[in-house]
Amino acid sequence: MKHILRALPAGMASLLVVAAIAYLSLSSDPMGASHIHLFPGSDKVIHLLMYLAASMAFILDYAKVQLPHHTRQNVELALMASAMLLGLIMEVCQLYLTTTRSFDVSDIAFNCLGALAGYAWLRYGGLMRRYRRIMLSRQHNG
Repeated sequence: MKHILRALPAGMASLLVVAAIAYLSLSSDPMGASHIHLFPGSDKVIHLLMYLAASMAFILDYAKVQLPHHTRQNVELALMASAMLLGLIMEVCQLYLTTTRSFDVSDIAFNCLGALAGYAWLRYGGLMRRYRRIMLSRQHNG
């Protein structure tokens, strides 16, 4: 996993996450998911996880560009807000661009909660320190 983190160009993780979210949000039946029976409310958990990943990818890609310097909290907050905005845009796109998906305010709320959770996990859960350690070890170890 460390090798993948180091080898992945800055911005690539964000691009992949946004592409996955767009596909999952706008496809009529992504990966045959309509045949999978999940627990009630699983849709909200999926929204939370998708935007947690988006927020984290945006912030970690920014951190990769900033190495060896530390990231700025105001930029991290702006990137988290970008993930939230992406969630709003995807819901509006579902309203106007698809016939099988629908706009849902509670989905937007869970998108925002996921983005906030991703930011908080990185900022206060120690993941950013760990990521920086992995990335900086590349500079010292070759």
